[in-house]
Amino acid sequence: MTTITGRLQEAGFDAAQADALAQDIEQKKYGPLLQQLLLRGLWAEVVDDSLPRPQWLERWRALGESGFPFINTPALQRLLDAGIDVHDLTDVVRSAQVLTIYNIAQLIDEPCRDLGYDLEETPDLALAAVDDGGALHRYGSLHDALEELDPAGRHGQPRTLELRQFGGLPAAQQEELRDLLAKKAWSQAAVLWKRAVGGELAHCLAAMRRLARQL
Repeated sequence: MTTITGRLQEAGFDAAQADALAQDIEQKKYGPLLQQLLLRGLWAEVVDDSLPRPQWLERWRALGESGFPFINTPALQRLLDAGIDVHDLTDVVRSAQVLTIYNIAQLIDEPCRDLGYDLEETPDLALAAVDDGGALHRYGSLHDALEELDPAGRHGQPRTLELRQFGGLPAAQQEELRDLLAKKAWSQAAVLWKRAVGGELAHCLAAMRRLARQL
């Protein structure tokens, strides 16, 4: 029989998270699980910017061609036809999506925020899970925890140009650069970067120092 821990790991939680959540569930504390599921669901709506070729483009095209609403395929195609860098477009789309899921998380946490907390008539609303016995289980603040679950590990922050360029390099070059940056071999790393990406050597050197702080 599959254990709760096993099922959580199958759902994508690492061993430590799955074990902690399983212990909460056994003690009938469902709030942490609810929070994690909601946050993971929100982040699942954000495009993956780590891929050498953005997959969301084809997905949006397919949705648009199928008649799915909300997708402005003609506008997307006009941007591509104008020569826009697809990675720049991905970064802009991701930023908009992160802002949106943060605002959604804040709205779930505080649905009456815009009415003003000083109004006595403001209803006290909150999302909660209800177990079989009818007991409520609060999930805790979503928007406060949202940044911690960023799959990219950047706490919702946009990626820099050098991080994007690094992600587009072959795995062997990435590993070589990581090794050089770990050793603070700035000149060697800059030469390798210049060969792979291009640019003035001085700019490559500065890029390597910035990249080292991000890896």
